[in-house]
Amino acid sequence: MVSVNLYGQEENKEIEKTAIEVMAEKRSQIIFKQRMTVGLTQSQLAERANVTQKTVSRIERGDTKVRETTLKKVYEVLGITEQHLQELN
Repeated sequence: MVSVNLYGQEENKEIEKTAIEVMAEKRSQIIFKQRMTVGLTQSQLAERANVTQKTVSRIERGDTKVRETTLKKVYEVLGITEQHLQELN
């Protein structure tokens, strides 16, 4: 949320994140860490999950507009379980 004083100067540059954005950010961290752990590049993960490298990149950046079916493919390739996903809550 950006607030502006009477003189037009920005006072607060913090942007509040929605719950969905926070969850997507945590999910992206889990996916990135797991991808590094198993030693795959984004391209390798994309090929194995049958998605594009651009999609993997968007997921790892925390994009909130990723289909659940796409995420499930990535989770399966990386061996991400329900226990990993519980860390999102």
